[in-house]
Amino acid sequence: KLGVDVNALAACARKLGVDVLVSGHTCVFSSHKVGDRLLLNPGSATGAPSFENENPNPSFVLMDVNGAALVAYVYELVDGDVKVDKIEFSKRC
Repeated sequence: KLGVDVNALAACARKLGVDVLVSGHTCVFSSHKVGDRLLLNPGSATGAPSFENENPNPSFVLMDVNGAALVAYVYELVDGDVKVDKIEFSKRC
């Protein structure tokens, strides 16, 4: 299993100087708060198979950014039902 290298993504976010890093490639939704940064992978809206998972749940993320605050709404199709989760993140000033 390949897995997500959270430390590498956090290092990339630090190098880029971003508070929120949106990445992809695994086609599987994930979110991680690392220090004062948020790492998001929205997954795949079509549920495309990947090395991580041959049958991932289709998912996507809508982000509402308001100043230093972000609310990410995660939509995921699980067993025929749409599940919606909310992730709240604020930049430390």
